[in-house]
Amino acid sequence: MALFLDFSGLTLKEKVTLKYHIISALLEGLAVGFLGLNEFIFLKSLDAPSYLIGVLFQISIIVMLFSIIFTQFVKRYKNKKKLFIASVWFTRIPLLFAVFFTPETKGGVFFHYFFLGIYFAYCIATPLIMPVLSMIIKQNYRSVNFGRLYSNVAVTTKITALFTIFIFGMILDRYNFAFRYFYPLSAVLSIISAYVFVKIPYKDRSAHQKTSVYKSMMNSYHEMAGIFKKNKPYRDFEWGFMAYGLAFMIFTPVLTIYFEKELHLNYSSISLYKNQATFLSMVFLPYMGRYISKNDPRKFGMLTFSWLLLFLAVLTSTYFFRSYFELWSLKIYYTVLISHCFLGVFFASMQLLWDIGSTYFCKSDEVGVYQSIHITLTGIRGIFFPLIGVAIYAYIGFYTTFLIAAAIMMLAIYIMYHSMKRYPDHNSSEKFREVK
Repeated sequence: MALFLDFSGLTLKEKVTLKYHIISALLEGLAVGFLGLNEFIFLKSLDAPSYLIGVLFQISIIVMLFSIIFTQFVKRYKNKKKLFIASVWFTRIPLLFAVFFTPETKGGVFFHYFFLGIYFAYCIATPLIMPVLSMIIKQNYRSVNFGRLYSNVAVTTKITALFTIFIFGMILDRYNFAFRYFYPLSAVLSIISAYVFVKIPYKDRSAHQKTSVYKSMMNSYHEMAGIFKKNKPYRDFEWGFMAYGLAFMIFTPVLTIYFEKELHLNYSSISLYKNQATFLSMVFLPYMGRYISKNDPRKFGMLTFSWLLLFLAVLTSTYFFRSYFELWSLKIYYTVLISHCFLGVFFASMQLLWDIGSTYFCKSDEVGVYQSIHITLTGIRGIFFPLIGVAIYAYIGFYTTFLIAAAIMMLAIYIMYHSMKRYPDHNSSEKFREVK
């Protein structure tokens, strides 16, 4: 807690930025909390088939493929704040249509795809919103404070999300379709959060783009290839991330099905496990923020992947140890409880690694390009692997799926380790900057 409240050594610019950043994060945490049980609502309340759970998860990943296109809009649009607000409005308004879901629509094929459509609209502008958000924050926080302040704000988001998910889970246990009222509320909160965030000072320093969008996209692909060729530490960082992403996408959709079909958990029990992981991530985020600021991001990646590997190992042990106890309406498995301790630490470090890990390989004016590469690769691996994970589960079961994901996770750790041995200096991106 002392680390979380440590705001010493900040400039006036950083203090002003932090104020609006935290207020925005509080509101966004509430908004995100109402969507935190999204996949379980789809499975339990709407009675969606298992393969559509894979599609639901796939949607949030595959939209990253639009990153290259959206990056060009970000570069060309001088008023980044206006673009940010417009994107939030466009993606949050569809949540209002949740009011059309009623108990009578449960199991309806049309409403399954209607739900997927609303979620797709919510996710579509993520690869546009994230670079703009990062540009504004990166310009206002000094590198020495970047990880620390970013992690503190992330804790703020998680605190509000934690309470929201827990209360929302209990409400859903009493009325499975309560989301039809809370999704619109989430939209309103998210929009207000965006208006608070754009109060942060920002001066656009990007050069005017004279080339066409198509030519710029082609230039972006060439630029990406050039970065991978010259900045080998960053290339290896992304390869390790690719392996981790494959493992994560294989087991995550299956985990939702596992909790529902195998362990028969209700909404309150699910929210308990989620909040357990969220609470621990809040505790460890400030420490992780300081750690990533002082260490090679590939080393930080090895640590991050190790926590998820431990989560999978303990969760898989549920096959042998099925003991649990009940507390009120909560069904608490010992192995699931222990595994979510590791998941909480993983969430703390992964939030930083995914959001700002790539920024440690570049200058502040290169953040958009490097994050564009990072996000695009996320979209590429999301094309098939969520559905492949569901298919593996359908043919060989839950636990074998978890073991396959764990093996791929070990490969991700090795890639990061091998890269650090070959290229000890992750700041070798300086070599790339000299190439024009």
